[in-house]
Amino acid sequence: MSVDMNSQGSDSNEEDYDPNCEEEEEEEEDPGDIEDYYVGVASDVEQQGADAFDPEEYQFTCLTYKESEGALHEHMTSLASVLKAVDAHCHRLRPPYGTGKCGKGCDSYGGLLA
Repeated sequence: MSVDMNSQGSDSNEEDYDPNCEEEEEEEEDPGDIEDYYVGVASDVEQQGADAFDPEEYQFTCLTYKESEGALHEHMTSLASVLKAVDAHCHRLRPPYGTGKCGKGCDSYGGLLA
């Protein structure tokens, strides 16, 4: 069944559109930044001195490579004792820095030396 939409009063705005009309459509101009938007901002922000207490500040010092290896070895040993793991298997994960051997009669792969 075919229905002529023009006879049904469709939403067409053809009667409002005139192709010969040269009226400019109203376009909203983008104002961009408002010129005085940042005026007075410096006085609006609280300025703190370097000696002011900052609860989010955290001071730290970086570990050297040897210190980090020592800390890792210490934690691995502690973990091994808690888990009751065989010592040679723990050292297989990470031998002490620069040795390639765990220092307890096993090679860096955890196998016992003859």
